[in-house]
Amino acid sequence: MRNKFTNVIENKNEIKSKIINLSATLNLPKGTEAFISDVHGGYDRFSHIMRSGAGNISKKVSEVFSGKLMPVNQMKLSCLIYYPSEVLKETKNKITDADELEQWYMDSFNNLIEMLRYVANKYPKSLVQKAIQPDFWDITENLLMIDTNFKDKRLYYQGLLSSIERLNMADDFIIAISHAIQRLAIERIHIVGDIYDRGSHPDLVINYLINHWQNFDIQWGNHDILWMGSMAGSKLCMLNLIRICARYDNLELLNDAYDIDMTSMIKLARHSYRPLPNFDPKVDLTGISEENRITDNCVQQAATIMQFKLEGQAIKRRPEFEMNDRLFLDKLSQDKKSIKIDGKDYPIDNGCFQLVNPGNPYQISHPEQVVLIDLINQFIHSSKLNEHMWFMYDHGSMYLKHNGNLLFHGCVPTDEQGNFVKWKIDGRNYLGKDLSDYFQIILRDAMRHPTTGDCFNSDVLWYLWCGKDSPLFGKDKMTTFERYFIDDEELQKETLNPFYKLCKKEWFADRVKDEFGIGEEGHIIVGHTPDADEENLPIMSKGKIIQVNGGRPKMEHNGGFTLLYDSYGMQLLKLKPFISLSTSLKDLNDVILKRKIVENSIERKVVMDTDRGDKIKQQIADLSAELND
Repeated sequence: MRNKFTNVIENKNEIKSKIINLSATLNLPKGTEAFISDVHGGYDRFSHIMRSGAGNISKKVSEVFSGKLMPVNQMKLSCLIYYPSEVLKETKNKITDADELEQWYMDSFNNLIEMLRYVANKYPKSLVQKAIQPDFWDITENLLMIDTNFKDKRLYYQGLLSSIERLNMADDFIIAISHAIQRLAIERIHIVGDIYDRGSHPDLVINYLINHWQNFDIQWGNHDILWMGSMAGSKLCMLNLIRICARYDNLELLNDAYDIDMTSMIKLARHSYRPLPNFDPKVDLTGISEENRITDNCVQQAATIMQFKLEGQAIKRRPEFEMNDRLFLDKLSQDKKSIKIDGKDYPIDNGCFQLVNPGNPYQISHPEQVVLIDLINQFIHSSKLNEHMWFMYDHGSMYLKHNGNLLFHGCVPTDEQGNFVKWKIDGRNYLGKDLSDYFQIILRDAMRHPTTGDCFNSDVLWYLWCGKDSPLFGKDKMTTFERYFIDDEELQKETLNPFYKLCKKEWFADRVKDEFGIGEEGHIIVGHTPDADEENLPIMSKGKIIQVNGGRPKMEHNGGFTLLYDSYGMQLLKLKPFISLSTSLKDLNDVILKRKIVENSIERKVVMDTDRGDKIKQQIADLSAELND
């Protein structure tokens, strides 16, 4: 019979065992982090980057199989890991000889197990087990532990693999091991802003993160704020969102993904507007029907005019926003064919101001009001939109400090001299870190208390989208009106915040790091679409500031940049353009076009040097205290 003393001893031994395992974990190599940005709804491109470990898998395949496999076979193995289901189907269609197919399976088993063993070597067993489908854990654990240099073990190993094939488990096993390699190739994914807009499937990006990834974070971009703000009841965020959906032929996304019925808006738009060339969707028009083109065109006009009206009301309500230069409807000529800006008359190209009342240009008409009430209530009450937006909030932030680095999308609003711009609200100045913290508090309050009224929170969320001192926007103005209606490049110009020019100065990088409490060795990683190419990589201030993006959908011939941070240092990766899955499989396309070392550590970083290491040290301290009680 067990006694109390025996139970105490066993409990203490269990605590000691946990301390031993945690202490050992501190000495494992630091896991690889990947930084991507500007996904913009391009799910296929995003999935390709994620499946490839942002280029890390092909790198590891080369490390393991250099001298064992020809480069073309290394790339075939990489593609099998990226897209196991598709490669399996293609292979079984090509290889009709049974013996040849069996050999392919055995080779694939061996190569995948060797790859899994390699990527798993920096993780404790518990994390490796989480990455592998439960049905296959016992088999996989045995395969990973076997030393095939011994004949008996080699026969046991071959017997396991033969049984997997004989029992018709081969395909499922290959898929499970490939997915495990994908998960273990990258320890943490940082999405540095703008999951939403332009591309057709931001919802699938969110679903992918929910279902396939555990360790990630999101830094919101201004496009993300439009969707979060719409769920919180901001009609201005909603109108901008609808306008952009129509502009990129994505209106079906609202109904298909979020159950938002656009019928009332489409009826108003088709009744009140006729198609105009400046409102044609920004996609290949040969790929959409004439009916969809007309609907996109007219809905875009209807949303744009309502947007300008509500913007005018918000600007007048909030003089502290200092956006009077964005008031246009009251400057139209009597015939609405020209507009006076800064004392100069400009002709209006293809105007659509028939629902603008000259006597009260910012007044929403009754038909427009009916549509607004219908749509904003749908956005607030959409269960799927609520699920996705709260997921964005719970896993996101205005900025993040992680492993000594600072991550954010956009900028820290700054003047020409490098001083952080002050935003004065209720008699208090907010700037730098405090400004981002303040905006995050507003967003949280708005999402917890959604309202369709013209409240302060809703106005601030719209300001985050396009305000001149918004950390997420980073420009002096958003020239939507000018780009639609005025053929003048100077008026259409949007000037970047001085932050971007100052990023090249080391003293400024140090000032930003000090403001956010980042140490000397830390980096600032900015989600943005840099104006860079292979010869002009977006690495500034001697590597202290790095810009990344994942190649947004409209940049089909520019893959963008991403960043890898592993135990050896940092690499900036120039991505190849992603055309389609079929093209990638046919051409054996990898993700990476070019690599550039940003930082190379003399000593390999270990878990002890990371934020995760700090948490483990605290766990050890807590367990040690419990042991001594």
